[in-house]
Amino acid sequence: MIDRARRRLMKAGPAVIGALAFGLLASPLAAQETYTWRIQTLWQPGTANQAAFERFAENVKAKTDGRVTITPLPVGAVVGVNETLDAVTHGILDGHHPATVYWTGRDPAFAAIGDLNAAYDDPRQGMAWFYEHGGLELLKEAYAPLGLYPIGVAYWGVEALPTTRRVAGVADLQGLKVRLPQGMASDLFGKFGAIPVNLPGSEVFSAMDNGTIEGTDWGTLGMNAELGFHDKAKFTIYPGIHSMPAGDVSIRLDVWNSLDPELQTILTQAVKDFSMDMIESLEKQNASVADELRSEGVELVDWPAEDRRKFRAAAVETWDAYAAKNDLTRRAVESQKAYLKGIGLLD
Repeated sequence: MIDRARRRLMKAGPAVIGALAFGLLASPLAAQETYTWRIQTLWQPGTANQAAFERFAENVKAKTDGRVTITPLPVGAVVGVNETLDAVTHGILDGHHPATVYWTGRDPAFAAIGDLNAAYDDPRQGMAWFYEHGGLELLKEAYAPLGLYPIGVAYWGVEALPTTRRVAGVADLQGLKVRLPQGMASDLFGKFGAIPVNLPGSEVFSAMDNGTIEGTDWGTLGMNAELGFHDKAKFTIYPGIHSMPAGDVSIRLDVWNSLDPELQTILTQAVKDFSMDMIESLEKQNASVADELRSEGVELVDWPAEDRRKFRAAAVETWDAYAAKNDLTRRAVESQKAYLKGIGLLD
């Protein structure tokens, strides 16, 4: 039987044999490479944010038919929260999902791109700037010298500010000891006499307990409640104004360039979907948590429009000071100012 099959194949001629050989070489199973990536986030295990990232990993696996499998690692699983960039560069991690502002020390442009303080009222506005007005291209430019490629960005929402004393407007910031990241946020709060204190997130609760700080910049209303901050802070500025950070999902640039266009397209859309999932999940969480906090005696302090205007005006001065640091930062600030004017958030 084998001899008869061989003779039939030889009679078919070189064209048929070549076509069969090409078919074997072009088989999808032969051509498609698979990837297994470990990506560390900035989120604690069990939080709504980490759960959203785990759904992102599941979505990527499903949409790529298993060609890309992501192990979603929580904060600190492999390296410290501020060490993921170097870990990706050196192959310790395959990717990371940090707050983009973490790398401000490498380039001040990361501050302007990752969290232009007091700029936006809604994370969808930030998404539009990144994907429709050139923000993501600027982030790619910032990451390129570091050898990384941002597949996309993900927002979680406008952040609230828990405080142990009532802060009803900008005048009440005077003397407030508040945990803030170094850089733009500290500069902005300092304009109103606040005292910025730089602490890791793991020390916030104890610092509130012993009076080292009276407030903390961390996350949305729900995120702050998840970490128990309102056990100590019986006030919170909500809806927030001071911060709406972006977090990126990035891998090594050479790995990105090696992916076929189909995978690149799927991954890009998956990060957009992850962002919308996290935004919507956190909005639902905020609504539920707001009622719970009120019932527990926590006051949600909504700043008057005039105080919000004053805070944003001071923020613009801070943006402009950062814009003078280098050309990329200047372009990031100018691009967002033009966009903000176009949507009516800036005069």
